[in-house]
This record gives sequence, structure tokens and C-alpha cells, in this order.
Amino acid sequence: MQKLPVFRVGEGHDVHRTAAGRQLILGNIRVDCEFGLDGHSDADVLLHAVIDALLGATGRGDIGEWFPNTSAEWKDADSADMLTHVWQSLAADGWQIQNLDCTISAEKPHLGPWKPIIRERVAQLLGLSAEQVNVKAKSGEAVGPVGRGDAITADAVVLLAGKPKT
Repeated sequence: MQKLPVFRVGEGHDVHRTAAGRQLILGNIRVDCEFGLDGHSDADVLLHAVIDALLGATGRGDIGEWFPNTSAEWKDADSADMLTHVWQSLAADGWQIQNLDCTISAEKPHLGPWKPIIRERVAQLLGLSAEQVNVKAKSGEAVGPVGRGDAITADAVVLLAGKPKT
């Protein structure tokens, strides 16, 4: 009797304050903007949400457990390296991404032109086709920290398939 694959869904969320004098990096892409995001690493809010979604789907904790913001090792780290580290660990255990759906919420900058570039880069980092990744952008509608331009948030939902345990 053939066993069916195991499917898992993971959800990730992250938020970073805007900060003058830093580069804005979303999905490992440098986005033209007069500000960046504050954080211990490069503050890539999108990749941080993706990492949490992957870890959540597999029951492996969260980004803070893997990359503590008190660790000098991860100070100013490239979030693409963090994502690669996590994904290689999960893929080695037989997990495969079926699809990844992401939302970035930012009042500024307007992300419409950046979405396909970010989508391609995230897919590349995970070894996926662009059709397996979706990137949406929302504004804050002048409400709350995002709407005031004080923060940018990102959410990610991932569907993983793995081999059943015997």
C-alpha cells in the first residue's frame, strides 16, 4: 500500500520599523527608497516572514530561535543566507515547497514595479519556479504604524509536502 505524502501549512509574520540611513531590502532585492528598515540583520521583513512560515510548517520553532538578535554572528547578516540555511536543513529532511504566498504591507515605497523582481528572487533562493511564488503588496491606507510610514510588515503562507514517516 502506497502512503500519501504529508502536507503541512506554515504561516509567518514580521514587522520592522523604518529607519533613515539604511537600505530597504525586500526579498533580497535592494528597493529604491529614502529609508530602510531597522533590525539586527539586514531587516529583510519579507524573508523573515518566509523563514517563520517554513519553520512553523515543520514545527521547528521560529526565526528568533535560529538567529537570535543578541548573537554577534548574525549582526548585519544577509537574510538570504539565513533563508538558505533554514531551507537546506528542511530540504535535507525531504520537505518540498508546493507554493508560497506573500504579502508586503508598506505605505511607501509603491511596490507594484518591484513585485515581479522580488518574486523571481525569492523563487530563485528557494529553487522554485516563479509560478510557485506569489508576492502581493498592500498599503496601510494611512492607518496604524504601516499607514503612518513607521513600519513595514510582511506575511507569508507556505504549503510543504514531505514523505510520510515509516
